[in-house]
Amino acid sequence: MIGFETIGNATLTVFDNEPVLTTDPWIIGKPYFGSWDHAYEIPQQQLENIKKSKYLWLSHGHPDHIDEQSLDLLSSSTFLIPDHYGDRIFNYFKTKFNCIKIKSNEWFQISKNVRIKSFADWNQDASLVVEILGKDIIVNQNDGALLGWSKTINSIVKNYKNKFILKLLNWGDADMINIYDENHNFIEPMAAKKMPIGEAYSRIMKNQGYNFAIPFSSMHQYVRKDSNNMNKYCTPLEMFNENFNNKYGELLPAFIIWDSIYENYQKINPPKKTVKLIDPEFFGDSYSDSLLKEDKVLLKNYFNSFANLKKNFGEIVIIVAKEEYCINLSNKKPKIIFEAPRNSLIKSVKYEIFDDMLIGNFMKTTLVNCSSLYPNFTPYVAKYGDNGFSKTIKQLDGYFNFYKSNSADFWRDFLKIKTENIVRTFIGNNSFFYNEARAIKQRFF
Repeated sequence: MIGFETIGNATLTVFDNEPVLTTDPWIIGKPYFGSWDHAYEIPQQQLENIKKSKYLWLSHGHPDHIDEQSLDLLSSSTFLIPDHYGDRIFNYFKTKFNCIKIKSNEWFQISKNVRIKSFADWNQDASLVVEILGKDIIVNQNDGALLGWSKTINSIVKNYKNKFILKLLNWGDADMINIYDENHNFIEPMAAKKMPIGEAYSRIMKNQGYNFAIPFSSMHQYVRKDSNNMNKYCTPLEMFNENFNNKYGELLPAFIIWDSIYENYQKINPPKKTVKLIDPEFFGDSYSDSLLKEDKVLLKNYFNSFANLKKNFGEIVIIVAKEEYCINLSNKKPKIIFEAPRNSLIKSVKYEIFDDMLIGNFMKTTLVNCSSLYPNFTPYVAKYGDNGFSKTIKQLDGYFNFYKSNSADFWRDFLKIKTENIVRTFIGNNSFFYNEARAIKQRFF
């Protein structure tokens, strides 16, 4: 067969008579300190296809896209790593596997009938364009937003017959949503509004010229006892086509086998994965474990290393085992309080993977005198800092200068995302106006 199949959370496997490429193969692990698991089983045939793939492309550092337990089963493949600033992923995996760093916006021949282009962006994510037989084009956007490459990628897509978009679109749980206000009231996330996902797919297909869309990068569930209450914000597969307008194309099932020769597909019907909720202690997280003296030094040094936090926040307060530890940053009024078990918290700081704590959603976050973790916390800590090794003003200058020089559409996309972040900062991310701003952005960009 020549074509592709989709399975798991964000896994695309491409065939040229044999499996030649698989993307982001999370197949066995439980990412985010055990908080996530698959929503659906991966059938044996699809699992074998992943294992036999000649190449693996890894988009970004989130563990539902790069799961080390899964990758250890795939050591015979060649790893294709986008050219992210700092090369954290490439430098780590090149010591364990056969790795190739692929330059953004350059064709890489996978096989006789398949070639790809990878596009690394300033949010430490990457998108992948896959061409099959010169007539099918797949844009694997996974969790990203084509930052710095939107016009370039859209100009590629228009030249093909069958145009597929694979992109994270859901109610909005794949981020920190376990958030409270200064009065200890839970803040209902935007995901609680359960906005019709089909409308978002329709807008993208209309404005960017795709004629096929496939739900992607959204098939997970929460399995820790201290995060399972977030399952009500996960989007069921049957809701992805809500209010979809088939005038602009076809929204395909999430799990399919597409035949590029005959231009048709068959549906894969994996069973839902049933799991028992797991105690945090299974993952080493006891809520009675207190911070050690050396933990406090680690936390203080970590948060003080981010120049942008000092510019925008006065304090970061850590609550572990009901004891507060305050880290003073400046005389600013905004403050963030994180309450979490010691083990995962310290691991996330020690190994610079703090985003795993945010997305795991068992940590409680309280916002005081600020409305969101965006734009001044999450990107600077988790993206530019942890993944891009850029924390000081000088390092951040070097970071963004790199993407200005290496992203064809940097200023166009930078200005549009800045506009959204301004709205998010001043009116929060749950308001009517914020939702309207997002809709306008999807319409015109």
